[in-house]
Amino acid sequence: MGRWELSQRPHDVWGKIQYPEAPVAPAPFAGQPELTAELGQLQLGRVPKTRTSPVVTRTRVTRHGSDPHAMRPSSSSGENSMLPYRQLAPPRRAGSYSHPTPLDDFRSSRRWPPNGYRQDDALDARAADDVICAGTSTFKGYWDEIPNTPAGYDRFYAVMDSEHQSRTDRGPVHTDAYRYISLNMTGSFESQFPWLSLEQPSMAYAYGKSAGTTTLNYYVSKSGSAHPPTKPTGEIEPRKIKFLQILDRLQHLEAGLEENDPDEMYRYLYSTLIEDPERFSDHPHIDIQQQINDLIEVLKNPSWIDFSNPKNQVVAKFFDSPDQLRKQEFFHQLLLSVELYLRIHFKKHTDKHKRKLMLQLPPTIAWDLAVAQRWLENMEITKTRTSANQSTFSFELKSKKRQKEALRLFAATLKWPNMDEIDYVLEEKDNSEKPLEDRSADAMSWFSGIILPGRTLPWLIMNSLVDCDRDTGDALKYLTHMHQSSGFQYRANTYWSAQSIVGKVLGAARGVKQIAGWVGPCIFTPDLKRTECVRVHQLASPDPRLTPQDVQHMDTRTNPLGPVESNYPIDDYEVPMPDQDDVTDLIRIEKLSFMPAKEQPSSTRQGSGGPLLFDAGIFFACGGESWPMKLRYDVDFINAFPCHQGPHVLFYDFTYQAIKIDDGLVDIHDWGRQSGRTSRSRPTSSRSSPPKKALALSAAHSEPAHMQVSKVLAIEALGVSDNEVFARAWCAHHGHSAIVANIKETCMACAIREAYAACVSVVIFTEGGKDTEKDEGICV
Repeated sequence: MGRWELSQRPHDVWGKIQYPEAPVAPAPFAGQPELTAELGQLQLGRVPKTRTSPVVTRTRVTRHGSDPHAMRPSSSSGENSMLPYRQLAPPRRAGSYSHPTPLDDFRSSRRWPPNGYRQDDALDARAADDVICAGTSTFKGYWDEIPNTPAGYDRFYAVMDSEHQSRTDRGPVHTDAYRYISLNMTGSFESQFPWLSLEQPSMAYAYGKSAGTTTLNYYVSKSGSAHPPTKPTGEIEPRKIKFLQILDRLQHLEAGLEENDPDEMYRYLYSTLIEDPERFSDHPHIDIQQQINDLIEVLKNPSWIDFSNPKNQVVAKFFDSPDQLRKQEFFHQLLLSVELYLRIHFKKHTDKHKRKLMLQLPPTIAWDLAVAQRWLENMEITKTRTSANQSTFSFELKSKKRQKEALRLFAATLKWPNMDEIDYVLEEKDNSEKPLEDRSADAMSWFSGIILPGRTLPWLIMNSLVDCDRDTGDALKYLTHMHQSSGFQYRANTYWSAQSIVGKVLGAARGVKQIAGWVGPCIFTPDLKRTECVRVHQLASPDPRLTPQDVQHMDTRTNPLGPVESNYPIDDYEVPMPDQDDVTDLIRIEKLSFMPAKEQPSSTRQGSGGPLLFDAGIFFACGGESWPMKLRYDVDFINAFPCHQGPHVLFYDFTYQAIKIDDGLVDIHDWGRQSGRTSRSRPTSSRSSPPKKALALSAAHSEPAHMQVSKVLAIEALGVSDNEVFARAWCAHHGHSAIVANIKETCMACAIREAYAACVSVVIFTEGGKDTEKDEGICV
């Protein structure tokens, strides 16, 4: 949840294309005064930030069109070698007797320059915007300093202009149950701006449209500070209270607070739960803001469970614990959190008030509120009186039916080998079977819906699926969100976490799907047992880590026009096109390989039965040869944002080198040097900021990431799916993150500019496989 201005950032996402001649971006939604006025009423006060004026951070270039005798460098060797243009539908007729505009002509012919222009002509600003920018993908970056943290702790975001449901780089959310992977504390599921998420980076942006991919925003956000240092400092302790009193109050709060009776709200809070420090003065804490402050001070005590720690984010380990003391401590903390949550969401509080308060909360308190919200949404307590002096409490899982259907969809999408068993267990008609929620802490968390945002949801749903299939035995009991680079083999299929490099690479294979953070079913490997859990040894990606400068000037660096000028020479642009006629069909996956790593985890060496650590690789067959690729580096594959009515033209300074998948890619070993990347590796910490001293040293000895990308490798991996798998494996072998661009949705020019926006030096062009491909080799 960064500092933002409601009247600015949503406009940045949905606004119209802006003209380049103005030094400052024009007001968004020009020509729509009613909508602008309406949104203006919602404007929030912007927190002051020290920023430099926007500058062009790429090296200043001389436009070759201004010199008629200069030879224009072209990454595709000039006009003579340009590939044939696609014949698309004719342009829409503009008027009954009007002549086609230059944009209409260009959309129809895909030839550059459009009719009416010569190669040495120039476009004025408005014409250039119409012909060059219309329908292109444009990228904007934001960075925010994290409140209440030392200098150097930042969060980064990247958004797309004109993003909407039909034009997005995010994968579909198949059911509302999967939306629990992210949490917007001050709005609904639909208002998922990345800076509003409790968890950072926002998991709503974690998965791209193509299996094994992520989004530009998630990739950029990973360079920010995920876990700034915090220390609970509270010393105030709550009043002691009995367990049954806690449950009774929680049941009462399901109907909400006594908002119309402030005296009763005060009486219960300060007579039962906490102390009023001014109860004997003339100023008791009747005001709701004072009560909020008092509850925050109590929850700051370090004795409470820290749910911001990933180790504590399987909540059922606490509320379903066999240890009665541990269970009571959880419910005591939950009760205080619910009291605080309901006061923050008091009916008189506006969204502006809530956002302002949420920005000031310590992270541990914000996660307490997340637990409270999930509890109120999904759990119901029933009190039954058994005698005059005794009552029993039971819990009703309000969302269990929804969670069962989501698990069934998850299993069917992944083509689970034992689907009949899953359907039988989920029906819950056999009284001899153990209830679904009682099979494990993960199953209780999943079926109850008490799921915290972040990286736990994929593991809760997969472990719940494993718990419902008795044939898995004990071999798959080691799956945990604390080891993201994991997967397993079950019968004739393998399944991989979307955060594992194996899952990222095999996501491009035929018949493979991505759902709820898992990729499968993938090919079988003879190197593993029929049922075995695996942890993959993967090194940190050597891609340069982004800096605030890289993010802040993303839109300037990737402007489709290039540097802003008064006119734009035709000769400074070309229309890059992949070759769709000569496509190879010779590359095939030969074997998925696993070798035990030399260094094993200490628990495995001691013989505890935990999964081994493996080095992964893939062997490819091509033309009678075998090409082995080791999956060494934890690189990312970023799903390209769809453009509109492409192909578009590319400014010549966005240098690229096109290469076909079978035309020497396997022999390129030094693309890091060729592309301009320095030898300094990306920091290996888990995306959290290093100490201030390390930050200063890093800034002094490394240049910004965008200065380390001077050329992009455009890999044409069209045709069968195995071609794209090979391209991804090559990236994992050599340590290059890449943009994955489906040419059915985006053009070559927009994908190359997105690579420059993300500061990566590889783009993989694909068709998403051939329609004639079948799920051969995938067992059901």
